[in-house]
Parts: sequence; structure tokens; C-alpha cells
Amino acid sequence: MAEDEETATARYIANNVSTQLMLKAIIEIISTMADDPDKYRAGLRVKLLELADTIPLAAMAPAREEKVRAFVRETISTLLPNKPPN
Repeated sequence: MAEDEETATARYIANNVSTQLMLKAIIEIISTMADDPDKYRAGLRVKLLELADTIPLAAMAPAREEKVRAFVRETISTLLPNKPPN
């Protein structure tokens, strides 16, 4: 039985949020093992943002590619904000 559009959209968003939460937890666990957790997070953020702009993607229209890269940068910024957590 096929899901209706509202349910499918909710499932898609929930999957994205859960993935981000798991990544956030992993990043926090790893960063607490670093000598300087804030420096580690900041360095990771810079490297991930660089990758977001350069990683090869599947062939697609340039406008869509820019949207994909913008959403990736937004996700990285959500997971690794400029300010350290309180």
C-alpha cells in the first residue's frame, strides 16, 4: 500500500532529522576525546564546508546542484555551529 504524500514527506523529514541527531551525537563523542574539543569542531566544520563545495555529485542541472550544496552547507552549520555549545 502506497503512502500518501503527507506521510511520505513526514517520513522523509524524520529520517533526515534522525540522521542529523545521530551525526551530532557521534561528533560530540569524538570531539570530547580531542585535546581541544572546540578547536576540533571548528576544524571539522571548515573541512566539511570545503567538501560541500567541491565533492563530485551526480549529473544534474546547475541550479539543482547549487540547491543541494546549499542544503548540505546548512546541515553542516546546524551540526557544527560557529559558537561552541554551552
